[in-house]
Amino acid sequence: MGWGSGGRLNRTWSLGLTQAVGYHSLSSLRQRATTTNKSVTMNPRVAIPENPLTRFKSIYAALEKDRRWWRGSLRLRYGAMAAICTDGESGRIATGIRDMERQLKDASPWNLNVGPSIRFILGAVLYQNGDSAKAFIREVERVRKMFRAEKLHRALYMEMLAILVLRIQSGGGLVTKQTVSRFRNIYDEMKQNHRWLTGADDFPACAILTGQDGTSHSIGEKTESIYSELRSQKFAGGNPLQTASNLLFLADGSPRVLAERMSTLKTELRAHKVRINQMQYDELAILAFLDQPATRVVAEVLGNRDELKKIRPRFDAGTIFNVAVGIAFVKLSSRGAGKVAISQTKTLLDMQAVIAAQQAAVAGAAAASAAAS
Repeated sequence: MGWGSGGRLNRTWSLGLTQAVGYHSLSSLRQRATTTNKSVTMNPRVAIPENPLTRFKSIYAALEKDRRWWRGSLRLRYGAMAAICTDGESGRIATGIRDMERQLKDASPWNLNVGPSIRFILGAVLYQNGDSAKAFIREVERVRKMFRAEKLHRALYMEMLAILVLRIQSGGGLVTKQTVSRFRNIYDEMKQNHRWLTGADDFPACAILTGQDGTSHSIGEKTESIYSELRSQKFAGGNPLQTASNLLFLADGSPRVLAERMSTLKTELRAHKVRINQMQYDELAILAFLDQPATRVVAEVLGNRDELKKIRPRFDAGTIFNVAVGIAFVKLSSRGAGKVAISQTKTLLDMQAVIAAQQAAVAGAAAASAAAS
């Protein structure tokens, strides 16, 4: 699924978390996250669960327990996935997320008001990172002015999600003009490679890439090389493939190796009668971070899928696959040969939350458009 869209409602996506912290150890993550700006010291509540499936079910049940009857449960599923690596007791996490959501609503002026689904996912990420709702909203207002100075498009939801990523990369410190300038340069590289695909909906991708090593040109070259290799593996070109290429930039391995790994996973899933189309490309990209046999990875995904089908109210098929992939990644990334660094695990899970929030934005815009017509 793609990075979502501000104005292009035909783009779809999945996944569920948001925090670009780069390639560092957990101790380094915590050290960076204690950077203090004028208003907040971030103290992440981070812990990789021993049994991610059980952890997800527990957090989801705690969130579902307090759900108002008129509220849908989709945001709770993504919120639970966003909180799967949050330390603490499930009931306390659920309360913390809801409190953060209310604080975001109270702190937001009318021009920064977003829908409840996006607020809920943002609340899960801010709570996990020990952030402040007021400080985050102030930073959104400040950085958006720098975006205007760089002549970047106005797109509230996408700007807010990108600023969230940049803020976490800075450990809660102020996002600098130099960072925004680098952000703009990476966006321009994307635009140069894919003029008609790249838009404001790629802002979160630019944010995650802004925190990586290398020049904006070298980053653009590698993401384009990954895109080309994926095309050679018969993946359909377009927005979802650009998303997958941007995610895979963070993975270890050459563009060819990563593309072949993603192709092998697709073949294995289809062998088990799992339908794979462009909407699942970012899930495949996340699984491609795992340098493990495709048979093992797919078996884990399918086992999670079967368990998730038992949850009531029942999840839709797309959400089941999305969450099953996230849970499989958390479990396999932390054990065995080819395991993934903790910070990489957090980075990818957090980007799932960004994409989930984008999905909520698209769904909300589509609903508003339908109501107006």
